[in-house]
Amino acid sequence: MSKEKRVMKKETEKKSALAACEVELQEWKEKFVRVSADLENFSRRMEKDRARWMQMSQAKLIKDLLSVVDDFERVLQQQEKAELSSEMQEWFSGFAMIGKSLHKLLQGYGLKEIEQTETFDPMIHEAMAQTESPDHESGQIVEVLQKGYLFHDEVLRPAKVRVAK
Repeated sequence: MSKEKRVMKKETEKKSALAACEVELQEWKEKFVRVSADLENFSRRMEKDRARWMQMSQAKLIKDLLSVVDDFERVLQQQEKAELSSEMQEWFSGFAMIGKSLHKLLQGYGLKEIEQTETFDPMIHEAMAQTESPDHESGQIVEVLQKGYLFHDEVLRPAKVRVAK
């Protein structure tokens, strides 16, 4: 074999090795892009899941706190009906301030009272009883038995109501 042929053979081997390396490099680049995209999608999905878990945890805690809120409101309603000494009135005004602070705190976390108390809506109300009422049309709410609440615009606890027949 002549020197020229050997040089040509080596050049051909080098070119084919270079082409193989370029093909392998392209494959690695494509794998890198796919893995990077998968990692980015995974990170986004985990962030969404973490936010959803946090909101679900907050909703559970706030739902449990609603019984305390209800107790505050019941006590304050009873206080309005009773004749109390000035000292007891001061105590109850302090309790009212604590109740307002609790409401404000819960509102800061996204809790809202369901304010639609005119017409029954099964999405936000729970009918506890039907009552004859000459002052209300059928399907109208006669009385709110227990307040309902929304948490981030989703029903956390439906309002329990008495509805006109």
